[in-house]
Amino acid sequence: MTKFEQIVVDLEAELATTSDVSENILQYSDRAIGHCKVALDILRELVESEGFSDKESEIQFFKKIKPSVFSKLLYFQRIFDLESNRPGKDKKGVKKHFANELKKLRKYMKLHQVKVQYYRCGHSHLDERYFTRNNEDIPVELKDSQALMDEEFFAWKDHTFSNIMANEMLIDYITKEMEKLDYPDKKSLSELNLNWTGHTIDLYELIYAIYLEGSVNHGKATIVELAKAFEWAFNIELQKEVYKTQERLVRRKNPVKYLSRLVEILKRRINNKLK
Repeated sequence: MTKFEQIVVDLEAELATTSDVSENILQYSDRAIGHCKVALDILRELVESEGFSDKESEIQFFKKIKPSVFSKLLYFQRIFDLESNRPGKDKKGVKKHFANELKKLRKYMKLHQVKVQYYRCGHSHLDERYFTRNNEDIPVELKDSQALMDEEFFAWKDHTFSNIMANEMLIDYITKEMEKLDYPDKKSLSELNLNWTGHTIDLYELIYAIYLEGSVNHGKATIVELAKAFEWAFNIELQKEVYKTQERLVRRKNPVKYLSRLVEILKRRINNKLK
């Protein structure tokens, strides 16, 4: 584990501890913002003092390490603002408040659709341009003010990646909060603590079958949306490999191995019941 990665691990541990001792979401967000700022300062000092051993490590830092911390800072800052301005106990007002925020988030994601796809699909062909510093190919007018003020700690798209990651977390948070308003007595999936314990490829097989059959939202749900839903349901990471896995399924000797096994198990159980 690198020094950079250790900082991320330490931050996540601090955030988990802070969540346990905080009395409410505002208190938690306020403390979390402080932890994220400290982690970012440590990262900056380490970059300035030690730099990077090669271009690959520089890309890794600005594509994954820094955004994993900066996105959390953005997320908790927005959660603090969102909850600070929450309109009391007026259910209709709260739903409108959340719906307006969701609209802004989705507008951003649509505006940066190409970068969102680059992030979610795990592309790398533009990494050297997006995630290295002092890139002379990037016109000055396309760099934001923060990058110009702190060129040693900014790559062209690390801020965009951070925003995308923060927005995904915010959309998930707001969706769950709105669900609580509609179904106050319903247990959340996180409370049920369901974890996928089978092979990950089996779950991809199931997701693709549902997607191709068009069983969700009259066939309008995307494969990424379905992957995200299963991630949330079963506490497993799926989105980043969802397109690559399609090729793995095609190359397998039996691309529907898991589904075939499910069919056989179900048939056997039904036949036994009928006898």
